[in-house]
Amino acid sequence: MPSEWLAEFRRLVVGVLLLAAVGYMLGAPGIVVFIGTVAYLAWHLVQIYRLRRWLDDPDAHQLPEAGVWTAIHKSLVRLTRRNSRYRDRLHSAVSRFEQATEAAPDGAVILRRHGEIEWLNQAAVDLLGLRRPQDVGRPIVNLVRSPAFSAYLARDDFDEPLEIESPVDEDIHLQIRMVNYGEDQRLMLVRDVTRLRRLEAMRRDFVANVSHELRSPLTVIMGYLETLEDDADAPEGWKRPVSEMNHQARRMHRIVEDLLRLSRIEHDPGGAPRTRIKVAEMLESISKDALGLRGEPPLVHIDADTTVNLLGDYNELYSAFSNLVFNAVQYTPSDGDIHIRWYRDGDAGCLEVADSGEGIPAHHIPRLTERFYRVDK
Repeated sequence: MPSEWLAEFRRLVVGVLLLAAVGYMLGAPGIVVFIGTVAYLAWHLVQIYRLRRWLDDPDAHQLPEAGVWTAIHKSLVRLTRRNSRYRDRLHSAVSRFEQATEAAPDGAVILRRHGEIEWLNQAAVDLLGLRRPQDVGRPIVNLVRSPAFSAYLARDDFDEPLEIESPVDEDIHLQIRMVNYGEDQRLMLVRDVTRLRRLEAMRRDFVANVSHELRSPLTVIMGYLETLEDDADAPEGWKRPVSEMNHQARRMHRIVEDLLRLSRIEHDPGGAPRTRIKVAEMLESISKDALGLRGEPPLVHIDADTTVNLLGDYNELYSAFSNLVFNAVQYTPSDGDIHIRWYRDGDAGCLEVADSGEGIPAHHIPRLTERFYRVDK
């Protein structure tokens, strides 16, 4: 027990004994002790009242400083100073956070449980056309008038970002990502992706234009090479180089066709026809084309379930499936084996292409779906 409280306890005991002694001398010890106890409690009530006034307004009143209240005074002063330091530290952290978010090029909006705006930075004001502080507390769906945005917010599935046109300028493309945090709060991040979309459009147009330009000269070259290859009077030393040139020209023509097909898909991703495709027959055709890529091709085994078919675009599926088979033929030695398997996997079809070639190092596998990515030979 602290010394201040021990001293207070001793004073209380001594006071009771003195009151009892005086009471015996007066012939009424109980009454005297009772009056003294009431006076002691009244004094403490006065100190509590003074403490209450100090808590309401520390600058206008002083803490009680008598007896045990001196210790309470010291503890409260220490607590006040500690809280003041914590408050200053918190205020400094909040100020740094606000300065950082104000300097960020991306918009940030904190939303409450039902989508009301709790806080937003200047970038959000500029990108979404919001106002500060007038829009704080208002539902964001009433301010960002976009059916896609309203559906995205109501769906409560934020694994993928949403792209919309800016309410300020329809030529500005915004990417919106939601992050749930705290107790039913959301952080909405808004990024201007206009430049990225323009670069993608330029890239698509470039690929399409270059592919179209290459198509005509390639057709002419392939025609002359086929004529030379079929010419019986051609010198014997020409046959092998002409055949190899014809093979490479056909390969280049397939690449151009793939680029054009990819360009069409990107411009109209939902416009592909959905016809019934017999995958087993397609794999037989792909296998024949793949074996023609090399003079001494590896052995190809096909295990295809003829009852499993697909709905889709024949050319697009042919391009996707043949890419796997052609790569297997290209990188498998002549004495190797390639196994093509097409089978049902639940409600889906599954294509597997396995070969006995050198394979791909593990660190390249995550990048296999990147366009034009090539592993260093």
